Amino acid sequence: MDWEAFYNHFRKKDFIPGYEIQVRLGGGAFGDVYKARKESIGKSYAIKFLKVEEGQEAMVERELAQVGHFASIDHPNLVTIEDMGVAMGVPYLIMGYAGEQTLAKQLKEGPLVEKEALELFLQICRGVALLHDRRLVHFDLKPGNVFLQGQRARVGDYGLAKFFEQGNQSLSIGRGTPHYMAPEILRGRGDHRADIYSLGVMLYECLLGDKPHADGEDPLAIRQKEDPPPSLDGVTPAVGAVILRCLNWEPEDRFDSVEDLMIELSAHMVDGSSAHMTDFVLGAGSESFDGNATAQPDQAVPSRTMSSRRPAPVGLQAKLDTEDAQRRRGWVSLSIFALIFSGLGFLLALGGMALMSKVIG
Repeated sequence: MDWEAFYNHFRKKDFIPGYEIQVRLGGGAFGDVYKARKESIGKSYAIKFLKVEEGQEAMVERELAQVGHFASIDHPNLVTIEDMGVAMGVPYLIMGYAGEQTLAKQLKEGPLVEKEALELFLQICRGVALLHDRRLVHFDLKPGNVFLQGQRARVGDYGLAKFFEQGNQSLSIGRGTPHYMAPEILRGRGDHRADIYSLGVMLYECLLGDKPHADGEDPLAIRQKEDPPPSLDGVTPAVGAVILRCLNWEPEDRFDSVEDLMIELSAHMVDGSSAHMTDFVLGAGSESFDGNATAQPDQAVPSRTMSSRRPAPVGLQAKLDTEDAQRRRGWVSLSIFALIFSGLGFLLALGGMALMSKVIG
């Protein structure tokens, strides 16, 4: 790959036909992201140029072929994938522009208060849950890939998310950012529960301002199996229990799905200060999202989706049951009154008929 020639040309007019490449937004292990303007309508987009190491070309090409499985996804907590292509041998993805403010930038100012952290975190979970419903695993969840616009959080940079067939947990290339990487990824294996581990790291960082098991700023200081649990001083016990379950070394000891994680958090929030956030759980599910992307005929459909709908939390369910009972009592009362009035009407009608008969007689 002639990267020198690429960087000498990529800002020239029509390098990507129809787009003007403007400023660099950021970069990572998989490539660099630039803000671009679509000249025909003046709308901003983000273009990611993928870094492909020697010997990985065929693997990346195969995985880019999967983009069609999720390019049609349109969800308020996910950055959209708009298009893809290749320029001077460098593959690129065109994504919706979600602004330049990220959760990583916000956390540089310090940890978040619990209410704010949980509200943002549940939005992140909703986006990830939809990816999992489509059997896509992000594998690089981190604050730098969460974009903030006001109170809206959007998960981005899932252009190389792994599409999983049932029973296939092998990874073709190294993935993730060390501090957020699930332990099994180092063994070249992983499934949707690797994302749950990363979510646990992110929630810990949102609440405590640091990463669990981190040793200073060394990016290779990832956790070991024998490491003690991280300190959760100052974190609500129920939320701390959720974090620790996400961070379990073995995938089977974590939450089975992101929806399970959301339900556990929402059960705490129903009894706490943010009961309205249970809408995030009750609204989570593939049926409320874009329905254009479907499994291909030659792909095995799992016996259960990675993220299936669960019942409402106990506290919320009790509230719903109470409201249902009140509505039923109201209908019963109305029915009784209707019967009484109907009976009175019938008696008055009979009395009228008797009176008429007496008059006529």
